[in-house]
Amino acid sequence: MSFIEIKHLKLIDTIEKVGTLKKAADKLYLTQSALSHQLKELEMRLETRIFHRVKNKLVFTPSGKELRDASKEILERIEMLEHKIHEINEDNIKDYIHGYSDEETIRLNDQASSISEILHWDSKWEEGSLVLEAGCGVGSQTKIIAAMNSGTSFVSVDFSSSSIEKAKIAIKKENIGNVRFHCADIFELPFEDGYFDHIFVCFVLEHLTRPTDALKELKRVLRTNGTITIIEGDHGSTYFYPDSKNARKAVQAQVILQEKKGGNANIGRELYPILDNAGFTGIKVSPRQVYVDDSKPELLEGFIKNTFTAMIRGISEEVLAHGIIERNELDSGIEDLYGTSNGGGTFCYTFFKAKANKA
Repeated sequence: MSFIEIKHLKLIDTIEKVGTLKKAADKLYLTQSALSHQLKELEMRLETRIFHRVKNKLVFTPSGKELRDASKEILERIEMLEHKIHEINEDNIKDYIHGYSDEETIRLNDQASSISEILHWDSKWEEGSLVLEAGCGVGSQTKIIAAMNSGTSFVSVDFSSSSIEKAKIAIKKENIGNVRFHCADIFELPFEDGYFDHIFVCFVLEHLTRPTDALKELKRVLRTNGTITIIEGDHGSTYFYPDSKNARKAVQAQVILQEKKGGNANIGRELYPILDNAGFTGIKVSPRQVYVDDSKPELLEGFIKNTFTAMIRGISEEVLAHGIIERNELDSGIEDLYGTSNGGGTFCYTFFKAKANKA
């Protein structure tokens, strides 16, 4: 018995829209040879020709026309179903620690811009390469790395369709033209094996219940000798002056909350063993320390107030609802964190950046 798969329906629908195999391959994130193989496979299963080639264009046969019309209808129904499921999932993750509110979008952008030189001075890839950014969120990191690598092409994916829309707006506002966006699940990416030259992941693994599995899937779509770059934070690296017991409790409250959600706010220190367990080689991890005192006024505002303390304040209702911390302790802790930027204080936090290869 012959079976028609969704990939075959997408192939037919895409060729109908763009007219050539080359354009269809680009649209579907496949090589032209892989797409041609899928077409031959489908024709063998159906025991009929689907296209005729007329002056370098593909023209549907009668059987192909029937398949084309059916494909369009089926894919429209699948798209509606996927949209409903995404809406349900996004409703379930609106309280995600790095959420999707307008306030959170502003905070993430403040974080990205305030420490971009510390994190991204070496986020560079060769011209002409194809880079997958996995978990792009609202595009706060996308607009930095894409602008730094104007000769490089990026495919930026995220599970949240609403975040993708915000990322598109951010990129368009910056007049950046080397990024394509795609809604996708990091555990089941819609790309063929070895499709990308490089992969970039920033502040994503900390939220995942199965980070090693995610890395194995990313490794699958990375070409041999390709590289992966990962940046993660580590809340356990936080220290400040004046010291405050309640401020330390407030920071730890987020660590506990993220653990309850299946994540790991201290994952930065674990990047080497996680990459090693996923089968990557040539792993190198470098700490990227953010140290702030009165001599760095741009970080007093951009990092202490608008990034780190804003993040702790943003989870207030959740940690209180879970009984992780008392309100008076949390309020006092947040006030003391803000106080480290009011003159005479210091603040330190360490991010970790890892680079590795696929052998």
